[in-house]
Amino acid sequence: MVDFLADNNACGQNLLRLVSRGNAVIAELLRLADVVPAVFRLENKSDQLKYGDVLCDFSYFQMADTYDNKIESSPQLQDRDEEFRENYIEILTRFYLAFESVHKYMLDLNRYLEELDEGVYIQQTIESVLLIEDGKQLLMYLDSKPLNLCLHMIF
Repeated sequence: MVDFLADNNACGQNLLRLVSRGNAVIAELLRLADVVPAVFRLENKSDQLKYGDVLCDFSYFQMADTYDNKIESSPQLQDRDEEFRENYIEILTRFYLAFESVHKYMLDLNRYLEELDEGVYIQQTIESVLLIEDGKQLLMYLDSKPLNLCLHMIF
């Protein structure tokens, strides 16, 4: 039997790349967790008063129009929003890129599993990969959901 992680084994190499990318994403999320500015958490009164109307949690995605209209209808809120963006653009960009990486990673992981299921990798299925020690370890690592743990650490 051919070595699962051999250079000429696309199934093993793609799985190995996914795990490596997952580790890189986790590392960046852990770095970001250590540098979240206190203002993002609105922990003190002055931050709450100043930025409370322009910073929101994930409820934004359910009521985006409401939040956007509130800011767009007030020149003061527009100024605060712009000020916040200018002061924190670097960290905001890092967070955006990290979450974009998580999204792309999840799409690629789902595509890999679909390819396994559809027989794209000749003679390989999820079941056959689980019978190979290296494949089982890598798939189990993916199933341990380390990205979810990191995301919970940040929020």
